This record gives sequence, C-alpha cells and structure tokens, in this order.
Amino acid sequence: MKIYFIGYCLLACLLFTNFSTAQTVSDSTTPSQPRIVNIVNFIRLLEPRDSSIAEDVLYETVVKQVEILKQYHLKGTFLLQYDALMDSRYQNLLRSLPKDEFEIGAWWEIPQPLVEHAGLKWRGRYPWDWRANIGFSTGYSQDERIKLIDTYMKDFKKIFGDYPKSVSSWFIDAFSLNYMYENITLLRREIVKTNMAPMVILCGAVTGTRHIIPAN
Repeated sequence: MKIYFIGYCLLACLLFTNFSTAQTVSDSTTPSQPRIVNIVNFIRLLEPRDSSIAEDVLYETVVKQVEILKQYHLKGTFLLQYDALMDSRYQNLLRSLPKDEFEIGAWWEIPQPLVEHAGLKWRGRYPWDWRANIGFSTGYSQDERIKLIDTYMKDFKKIFGDYPKSVSSWFIDAFSLNYMYENITLLRREIVKTNMAPMVILCGAVTGTRHIIPAN
C-alpha cells in the first residue's frame, strides 16, 4: 500500500510546463489558449529520514509511476538524482522507455556519490543529507559547483547518450544555473518558448552565488 501511496504523491508532486513532453488540455471557454501540463517525477536512490522507505520501495514506486503513465497514455519526465543515475536498475528501466513519450533529466540535489566522484569531501550525516549547506549546490564554492556539474553531466551523457534537457531542484543557486545554461548547449532547465522571448520555469527558487557556511 505504501508503494502506491508514494507513487501517487510523487506522480502529482511536480506539475509545470515543458514543451518537449507537454500535453494539451482542452478548455471550451478559451479554445485558442491551450493549457499545457507536464508530469514530472524526481527520483532519489534512498530516503534516510524514514527507515521504512527502503531503496526497493523507491524503485518499485518508479516502476508503478511508469505503469500508470502508460496505462493512461500520458507523457512524463523523470529526473534523476546522481545516486539513482548511477544505479543499474534505474538505468535499465529508463533507457527502455520510448523517447517520444518520456524525457529523462537531472534532479539537482547533491548526494555523497556525486561529491566523492567529483573529488570533493563529503560532509553529510547520511549518503544524502537534506540540509541546504550539504544536499544542495548552495553549500559549495563556485569551483566545487563546476566540478559537481561537470561530473554529473559527463556520467549522464555516458549512460543516456546525451545531456539532460531538464534540470530541476527545490532551489538552486544562480551561478550553477548560469553555468549549466552557458556551458552545456543541449541542457535547458524547464525552458519553454513564448511569443516574446524564452521563459525559464523554475521548480523552487534561485538563490545568490555565495555558498552557505554552517554555523558552529
């Protein structure tokens, strides 16, 4: 029962616009202005805050999400945290999905494997630590952020053959956002085109460029 509950929660967790896998919802009152919705599911390998949510539970949740999307002929986006990106189960599952129906992107939280693969020292209490100065890019210097981004993108491209077209997070610093935008040409962070100019749709907030120093 928990798997189904988590699946439904995550399935409905993030709904925002994205032109590559968007679905148009008709509205009889304004037929010339389609409503576009994208279903976004972010994937973490583990959940240290609740011992009952094991890695297998999280994986089976994603399997169920895929089944629900296919059952109702819905397109969707899956965003991988780095630890899930490096897990062969998620790699095999997501690579098997049709590219015209599913988009694979990056969930920009910072777990231990990403930090260590980037040559940095992990400071967290758990393999993923949700504190802002540990589990998010705001906790790292600009040089460290570049290493983290380069490491993630290199491994993502190695696994899926291309850079992610979507990157989202609860919040992200302006420096990282700009670095991704300017240095990875195929990467966009939930960008949709309007009649006037490109518009960036954020999941969460953009912070300043300084990193967060924890109080002693």
